[in-house]
Amino acid sequence: MSLSRDHDAAWRGFLRSSALLLRVLDAELRAEHGMSHRTYDALVQLSEAPERRLHMKDLAAALVHSASGLTRIVDGLESSGYARREPDPENRRSTLVVLTDEGLAALERAWPTHVRGVQRHFADRMSGEQARVLAEVFRGITAKLD
Repeated sequence: MSLSRDHDAAWRGFLRSSALLLRVLDAELRAEHGMSHRTYDALVQLSEAPERRLHMKDLAAALVHSASGLTRIVDGLESSGYARREPDPENRRSTLVVLTDEGLAALERAWPTHVRGVQRHFADRMSGEQARVLAEVFRGITAKLD
């Protein structure tokens, strides 16, 4: 079995452009705020969660990371003062990751840099119709994989 020429080009383009885009966004966040894109993404996920807290397993799912990868991310959030771990009062065997006020402030400072980068390196490269098509394609892919 093989992919059509167009599907192969789309796949390869997706892989290369997503890797390059994440590299550029990461470099911009590191240069301006001393934070990685992974840290930024974790802060976003926590900021959008009820009471700014998520179970470790839910944060891992939101970030699409393994447990060991997530442990390193949360270790970094804690050492930066951006988050803390707490036992879940309803299930002491479960751990919550809680966004601190300092973490929220760091996210708010980094947000304009991230949005500016996404606009410049991603959104400005397509029309509104192309963006709608991409969003639809990625929703379909994600729905089948989640």
